[in-house]
Amino acid sequence: MAALRFIARGNLAISASARPPTCAGTSRIVPPVHQIQQRWGSYRKGAPMYTTPEDYTDFEVTNDPNEWKYVERLFGYKVIPKPPTGNIELPSGYKPVFASSKENPYFIERTRNYMQPVFLNMNPRNNKKVTVIRKIQGNIWTLEQDIKQYVEKQLKKKFASQIHEFAGIIKFKGDCVSCVKEWMNMKGF
Repeated sequence: MAALRFIARGNLAISASARPPTCAGTSRIVPPVHQIQQRWGSYRKGAPMYTTPEDYTDFEVTNDPNEWKYVERLFGYKVIPKPPTGNIELPSGYKPVFASSKENPYFIERTRNYMQPVFLNMNPRNNKKVTVIRKIQGNIWTLEQDIKQYVEKQLKKKFASQIHEFAGIIKFKGDCVSCVKEWMNMKGF
């Protein structure tokens, strides 16, 4: 881009020798060069010179199954596979659900990707951190007391909390995501 600007300036530049000096005895100064506003791209959907993909790409269509198997590997899963169940230890560190909804007065459902629904929301302006637990079913008040008791014992400080009973959400002020996930793994959620 610098080379393009240099070429555009070269046509407009006025040399110092072509211009008379303003004061006798002073050195000659090159006057400031004004830039030409020119866009090298377009905000339209397609550039006018490339109207069809055949103009700028080269491809061929194949029906060979040996070549097609490499393309199929790039596609995502249509259905997310079921993870293993039970209280087992996996090499990735993933812990499957082993608690049932009948054991406790509350239950925390996993997300559709079988992950724990515990998130950290950060406000970029004032660096405020809020831990959010979603997908809660059952007695949300008992769950909040149990989690709060465990987190305060582990981190040795008090945490303010907010309960949204209708949506099934609990919010804790501060970053306690790892402690909440640890508690969920202990309980089997």
